[in-house]
Amino acid sequence: MIRKTQVNSLKELKNLDGKRKTIYDILKTKGKATNRMIAKALGWDINRVTGRMTELVSLGLVTTDGTTYDSDTNRTVTLWKVL
Repeated sequence: MIRKTQVNSLKELKNLDGKRKTIYDILKTKGKATNRMIAKALGWDINRVTGRMTELVSLGLVTTDGTTYDSDTNRTVTLWKVL
């Protein structure tokens, strides 16, 4: 059975463009990733990723999948995954 939220998410996915689509595709390929991992994979500054990630979460296309330790920053960071 398809839930209404799944249908809405699918509609939003079809409307993705530009940076959001690029980030979504990288995350889908990797399975799980942090903002820094995505930024490194794309050769982008992390600030280009974080805003788009917030938008993808708001659209219901991406969610958290726990946390991991980032040795570059010595901090615990969020792991993201595609719904």
